[in-house]
Amino acid sequence: METVKKYNFTYEDIHSTIKDASENITETGYQPDYLLAIGGGGLIPARIMRTFITRPILTIALSRYSDEIGTAPADTPIKLQWLEGEVNLDGKKVLVVDEVDDQRTTLDFTLNELIEHYPNTEFSAFVVHNKLKEKKGHLPKKLKHFFVGKDINDYWINYAWDAEDISTFGQ
Repeated sequence: METVKKYNFTYEDIHSTIKDASENITETGYQPDYLLAIGGGGLIPARIMRTFITRPILTIALSRYSDEIGTAPADTPIKLQWLEGEVNLDGKKVLVVDEVDDQRTTLDFTLNELIEHYPNTEFSAFVVHNKLKEKKGHLPKKLKHFFVGKDINDYWINYAWDAEDISTFGQ
């Protein structure tokens, strides 16, 4: 029986990766006006990033499943929460944050939707982890920057924030 290769990323791992990535982003001269977290995976990374790149956080939420119990994958992500109301992104720089670029379908959908609805906004993206594999989705040509915390192999990922019992996480 083959053992599934996996990563167990602790909060410390994530914090260090985001700190280093934030320093690299700052060194490029890029200064976003907003961080935009893709919920659920991008929420904690965006909050950690705000420690180093002090900008307001906006949030959106998507579902990758077409049923309420999360067992039937959808062909494309489904919007659960989107930007509305008083947020004026016209002429702004927005850094979209997510935890992992696996198949790139979430980033593809999110960035293309944002670019379509906010054509005068400059979008960039950051992922904590980029899986080194062929992607189903594509990054839009209008994307200004694509920042990666770490490139990793295509192994299963366990993030600390998904642990039911943090005291035994990774054991």
